[in-house]
Amino acid sequence: MRSHPVMPRHRVRTLLAIGVLGATAALAAPTPVAAQPPGMPPIGMVCTNGPTFHLVATTGTVETPDGNSVFMWGYADADTGGHFQSPGPVLCVNQGETVTVTLHNDLPEAVSVIFPGQEGVTGTGPAGLLTNEAAPGGDASYTFVAGQPGTYVYESGSDPTRQVEMGLYGALVVRPTSHPDWAYDSTTVFNPAREYLILLSEIDPDLHHAVETGTTYDFNALHNRYFDVNGRQFPDTIQQNGIPWLPSQPYGALVRVQPFNAVTNPLPALIRMVNVGELNHPFHPHGNHIRLVAQDGRRLLSPTGQDASSEHFGDTIAAGQTEDFLFSWTDQDSWDPGSNPLPPEPNYLNLFFKGNVTWYSGSPYLGRKGTGLPTVVTSQNLCGEWYFPWHSHALNEFTNFDEGFGGMATLLRVDPLGGCTALPTATNILAGTLKSGNYTALGASDTLYYQVNSTISGTRTADWYASFTGIPLGAANLTATYVGRNCATTGCPAGPTVPTTLYVWRWASSTWVQLGATVPVGPADVTVNQALPAPLSDFIGTGPNQGRMRLRVQTSGGTTSFVTNGNLLRLTYDAP
Repeated sequence: MRSHPVMPRHRVRTLLAIGVLGATAALAAPTPVAAQPPGMPPIGMVCTNGPTFHLVATTGTVETPDGNSVFMWGYADADTGGHFQSPGPVLCVNQGETVTVTLHNDLPEAVSVIFPGQEGVTGTGPAGLLTNEAAPGGDASYTFVAGQPGTYVYESGSDPTRQVEMGLYGALVVRPTSHPDWAYDSTTVFNPAREYLILLSEIDPDLHHAVETGTTYDFNALHNRYFDVNGRQFPDTIQQNGIPWLPSQPYGALVRVQPFNAVTNPLPALIRMVNVGELNHPFHPHGNHIRLVAQDGRRLLSPTGQDASSEHFGDTIAAGQTEDFLFSWTDQDSWDPGSNPLPPEPNYLNLFFKGNVTWYSGSPYLGRKGTGLPTVVTSQNLCGEWYFPWHSHALNEFTNFDEGFGGMATLLRVDPLGGCTALPTATNILAGTLKSGNYTALGASDTLYYQVNSTISGTRTADWYASFTGIPLGAANLTATYVGRNCATTGCPAGPTVPTTLYVWRWASSTWVQLGATVPVGPADVTVNQALPAPLSDFIGTGPNQGRMRLRVQTSGGTTSFVTNGNLLRLTYDAP
C-alpha cells in the first residue's frame, strides 16, 4: 500500500513573489543574516578537504519552505561529529593524490559509495552488486588516485534507485595540481572567491515516509514534490551557508558576482552544476549566458584539441551528469546615469509588487537606489544591486509541493563594481562655522565643496562629521574615503598645510575612533582611504540608530585661520 505524504507542520515560511522592472526582478524576501559557523564562508562552495575522508551513512530530516519536514538518509562527516547533512560534504582533493574514503553504516541495510568518473577504485568490505558494501553497523573503505581534474558525483552503489533518492549523494571536486584557480587548465582560470556549486536533486515525500515507517512503496507511482538545489528549495536556496535554522542543510546556492572589469575584476566565476537525481533538469540562468567548458569531468575540446566551449542561455543537466561553466557579467548596456541617461524612471504605478515586498532598488541603475517606491512597499535591496532568477525551466520543478514559486531555483546577485557605496545624508559641525555647501556637495569628487571655516583664535580647528544611513549590519570590508583640501581664508591655492585626521563613531562605547595616521593636507585635493577596524558591528548603529554611521574630519594646527574644503566623503562596503 502506498503511504500518505508527510503533512506540513510546526512553522510556515511565506514565499513572497514580486514583479518588478525587467530582469532585475527578484523573487523572495530574505531572512535576517545570521552568524556563520567558524571557517564557513557566507557564500560559495564549501570544501571538505582531503585526501582522506571518514563518512558515516546516517538518518536525519530536512526542512522545506512550506513548513514541511522530510525524513532523509545522508553521508555525514565523521571527522566533525557525524552530524546528518544533505547533501553530503563536498569532497575536495588535488589531482594525483591518493584518495581514501572510509564509510561506517548506521542505516538498517547495506550501503556503499561509488565514484563515477574515477579509475582504479579498490575497496574493502563485503562485495556488493557494484562495489564493496558496508553492512548495517559495519564499515567499508575505498581508495583511488584522483587522475583527472573536474567535477564529479559520489553516491551509493547499493540499491541506488532508492538510496540515492533517499539522500546518499554528494559532489567530488578534483583540482589541477598546484593550480586552485584553474577548473581544468590555464584556459579555465577563474576567481577562487567566486566558485559556486549548484547540485540538483528531487524528493518524493511518499517514498521517504515509506522508508521511515518501514512500509511498501510502488516506484511506478513516483511523484516528486520537492526539487532541490544544494539540499534546499527556493527561497531557502538564497540564504547563506550554515544558517542555524537549517542545521541539516548547510549549503546555500546564491551566486554573487561583480561586473567584469579588465583591471579590477578580470576573472570569471566558476559554476559547478551537478545532477544527482533521476530526472533531467533544464536549468535556465535568466537573462544571462554562461559558458560551458566541461562535462562529466572532461574539458570540452575538438578532435584536434582546440577549445570547444560554448555559450548557453540554459542547459539541460542530465541525470547523473556534471557540467562546469565560466561566467562573467558584463555591463553591456552601460547602466550608468552619467554615460547613459535614461528617460524618467518607471513610475511605481507601472510596476507590480506581490505582497508589497521587492528586491528592486527603485532605480534602473546598478549601484543606485531610487525613491520611486510607494511607502507601503518594503525593498530588500541593499545598495542598488541587481537580481536575476536562475531556475529549472520545467515549471513544475519551480514549485514547493506544487505551489509556485519555489523548488529548483536560486538567484544571481550582481553587486556594484567595487562594492556598495554610501554617501552622507547630513552633516554636523563640532568646531568652526559653515562657509558654504551642504552634505550633497560630498556626493562626488567634482567642483562642489562643503566648506567649513576654522575657529579664529588660539589653535585653529575645523571639526565636522557626516552621517550615513542604510548601512546593513553584517557589512564587510568597510572603507572610508575622504577627498579634500585646506586653504587660506582668502582662498586657494594659497593656504597652509593642515594636519587632517579621520575618525569613525563607535556606537558601542559612544566614542570617536581614529582611522589611520594623520595626513598633512594643503591647497591641492588629497585622497585619504582608510579601512575600518574590526568588529565592524561596533560602528553600525542598531535600534533607533539602525544602519547609521558617522565619519568625522578634524583639521587642527597653528594660529593661521583656514577653510576646510570637503570634496567627497563616502563609505564603500560588501553588503551581506
